[in-house]
Amino acid sequence: MNKLLFGFCLLSFSLFLTSCNPDVVFDQNKKINEKGWNMNERIEFEVEITDTLRLYDFAINLRNTTDYPNSNIFFFIKTIYPDGSITKSDTVECYLAYMDGTWTGKGSGRIKDNRFWFTQKVVFPMKGVYRFELQQATRDTNLVGISDVGLHIEYHNQNRK
Repeated sequence: MNKLLFGFCLLSFSLFLTSCNPDVVFDQNKKINEKGWNMNERIEFEVEITDTLRLYDFAINLRNTTDYPNSNIFFFIKTIYPDGSITKSDTVECYLAYMDGTWTGKGSGRIKDNRFWFTQKVVFPMKGVYRFELQQATRDTNLVGISDVGLHIEYHNQNRK
């Protein structure tokens, strides 16, 4: 019961912090099947953009377990405009472990949380709902050790590294 209460309190606090940041436009994570993330499975996020004058920064949220077999991960990211046209496809590499084998993420125990900023100063040319598709792009047909993946979008922050 204490673990359940602690989990609820932690989730509530996280939501409170996210909701208090006026620069956050979108932040959503999706659970990955415990048996693995198939290389053909796409994770989709729909984001409504109403301001075409602001600049945006993008990050991938990633939660991995210490069972993850690699030190990095590659993603294919496809952006689809509100009119259905595909604007661009990116390949992003994220490092989950240092050269000495220690994990880069926060957290104690088996679960590590990371946020990888991968593009900044993006301008959306039209208002509407954009769709973002993330696909794991490793050589593993069924990638194990990834428990959650997400998309995080904020208004551009000049101080972000």
